[in-house]
Amino acid sequence: MMSRKIYNIVVACAVSSLLLTGLISCEPQKETYDESFVEISREHPSYFCLSNGDTYIPVGLNMVHSYNDMALMERWLRNLADNGGNFVRIWLGHDQFEYEKVYGQVDGQQIAKVDRVLEIAGECGLKVKMCLENFRQTAPVIPENTSSSYYKTAYHVDNGGLFTDMPDYMADGRGQKVFLDRVKFFRDRYGDDPRIFAWELWNEMNAIWIENKMAVITWNAEVIPKVKEIFPKNLVTQSLGSMDKTRVFAQYDGLMKIPANDIIQVHRYIDEGADLPVCQAPMDILAVDAIETMQSYGVRKPILLAETGGVKPRHSGPHQAYENDREGTILHDLLFAPYFTGSAGPGHAWHWDVYVDRNNLWYHFRRFANAVGDVNPVKEGFEPLRADQSNFRVYILKGKTNSLVWLRDTVSTWQTELMDGIEPQLQKNVSLNLNGVFKNNKISNVKIYNPWTDQWSDAKASASVTLPDFKRSLVVRIKH
Repeated sequence: MMSRKIYNIVVACAVSSLLLTGLISCEPQKETYDESFVEISREHPSYFCLSNGDTYIPVGLNMVHSYNDMALMERWLRNLADNGGNFVRIWLGHDQFEYEKVYGQVDGQQIAKVDRVLEIAGECGLKVKMCLENFRQTAPVIPENTSSSYYKTAYHVDNGGLFTDMPDYMADGRGQKVFLDRVKFFRDRYGDDPRIFAWELWNEMNAIWIENKMAVITWNAEVIPKVKEIFPKNLVTQSLGSMDKTRVFAQYDGLMKIPANDIIQVHRYIDEGADLPVCQAPMDILAVDAIETMQSYGVRKPILLAETGGVKPRHSGPHQAYENDREGTILHDLLFAPYFTGSAGPGHAWHWDVYVDRNNLWYHFRRFANAVGDVNPVKEGFEPLRADQSNFRVYILKGKTNSLVWLRDTVSTWQTELMDGIEPQLQKNVSLNLNGVFKNNKISNVKIYNPWTDQWSDAKASASVTLPDFKRSLVVRIKH
């Protein structure tokens, strides 16, 4: 019988031989996508990566509820995933998911709906932004003709809660404790969960009913680090209301400079009732201005246009342009414009129901992913540039060896096409001159993608590119 010592020597020699021949490896297995948490890239902090080292571009939209119809929610989630999406945002405080219908009590049926969303997301490869709160006022009852999601009746003193109104909630540490108890509830239920993209404290918290809006920034400066301690493996972030008036700029400035706030988020919509004229501009200009405003503050973190789309004046309903937007002009522009300005991802649309789903526009997410998916923004070290030409706005992400270009027709806009009924013109015999951008680079390959027809074509390897006929926009990939 072989002695234990000799046996160990034989096994050790066999393992050494297998290691040398490469048949087995002592290197740790790389985490899968499903096992990986979303992080901020250390190599290029303007972008996200996964804990396994892969770059992550959050392609998706807001899907905060589905009218208490979980079958509908599942259909939407799978439609998004089947069309290249990997991200979604839900509201945990919405009626559909709110687990605390009575103060201090857990409604098991409600929290099971959240469990189901995460289960479907895991099956589909979607990372979920979990928005913890969204109420704006506490009240004994919900007023008639008012959105129930903006009232937290369970927290009112008349219903067994602790607060008379929002100033009372914000007045001392009681409101913070109640909020952090809510955070700990989700921590106890889900722990460290890689299906979660980030924990967002509150939807548009500066919309709560208090007079001193800067008190919201002070509150977040205290609370965000505590949430980060509770969820050390997940990103933590916060959101403010639409950047449509000058008085919100100071609030955005204060929020983005809180060190523990991992992501710079901005909300902005087409809104013909907004104070800022840029909110009535073409969608790409509106989106680009929002991203560039965030970049101008000099805080190097991932930036997302986290809510966008079109609304009737002062957010009184979905914009009427949606009814005519059967080809997804607004959706296309809000996806492409932020990313090609240096955002960490495309814009994230609101009105997932009455716009994206009703017009069956899910395929636009696949088109965006097709256009940008295999050019790694972190490895390329993208630098956003502009090289506008007559009739075109030209947005460039210049990389080390590969660059992406998105050009947008200046003549056709959401106003002309969707409101005035003017068909976008077919652009013929157009050349794109990028000699000034690539004067020190040798061009080895040029490919052109038409996101409206989902077709690729080759072009001459040159910084002066002859474009195929197209409407509205094109994407050009340049290898140099």
